[in-house]
Amino acid sequence: MYEGPEFRHLVSFVAVAEECSFGGAAKRIRVAQPSLSAQIKQIEEGLGASLFIRSQTGASLTASGRQFLVFARLMLQMREHSVRATASDKTGTEWPLRFGYSPFADHRIVEEARSGYLELVPGGHIQTSSDCSAELTTMVADGRLDAAIVTLPLAEKGLFVHPICEERMFVCLRCDDPLAASATLPQDVIAARLCILFARVHQPSLYDQIVRTLAQAGIALNPSEFISAPAEMQYLVKRGKGFSLAQESTNLDPELTMRGIAGINLTVTTALICNAVQIRPVLPMLAYRIEKHLSTAMKMHGRKRPSGRVTGNNPVRLQKTS
Repeated sequence: MYEGPEFRHLVSFVAVAEECSFGGAAKRIRVAQPSLSAQIKQIEEGLGASLFIRSQTGASLTASGRQFLVFARLMLQMREHSVRATASDKTGTEWPLRFGYSPFADHRIVEEARSGYLELVPGGHIQTSSDCSAELTTMVADGRLDAAIVTLPLAEKGLFVHPICEERMFVCLRCDDPLAASATLPQDVIAARLCILFARVHQPSLYDQIVRTLAQAGIALNPSEFISAPAEMQYLVKRGKGFSLAQESTNLDPELTMRGIAGINLTVTTALICNAVQIRPVLPMLAYRIEKHLSTAMKMHGRKRPSGRVTGNNPVRLQKTS
């Protein structure tokens, strides 16, 4: 039974993938080319798949190779971090993780980030900040934060992004509203009654995305109340100030409920973002852990109410925004 490649095999594979050449990779990691070729062949035989297309001009990844590269880099990053974490335990050089999260983020994600980091970095420390996604994104970009949990899309470019979960957005209204008796709300009441919305300055890209989606259905929003946290939204809806939008993971007051809009599907994606230059090796592992733990938790608890759909993407899918 194939038990997987050794780290030296992974180093060789990543080198060939990045150099697009067996010869160039051999020079880079200072091994004989026949030895490197043999290591790649061992991986391919063990996996039962070709990882490279070989030609006289070099080597390029196959579809299987591109997929395996994600996992290979993850395993090498895990090895690097374990060595650094052990060394820092002796030298005291493990700096606190400066971590931010949006007040609109599912609290389960925030708790998984906390517990996951402490599990990956025993004895580590976390300095947390809560702010709107727009400000958190700026803080990660300029180096004031190491990572943050935010909602997509982002206006800031040049960051690495790992989507964690996607969930629907529903209209939040009072349970005693006559329209709550319907499974979905008719489109013709939304423009007049969807009066409560998060301020655009807090999540400008998401705000514009929602406005565009509704506009395509002929619904022109004209909100009169702007909020900065889910608690404010629920307070205003309870007071009868109008309808609002709420993520399906929101824990609602017993006097409130959620309904979809007929013929319209609004979604929001939550992601962990990192600074491309200052990224720590532990952060891709942390993002992957959050995604998988959240997926498991959702399956175990049976979804008694609408809840987020985990993306189910491959690990270390940290993508650079462009």
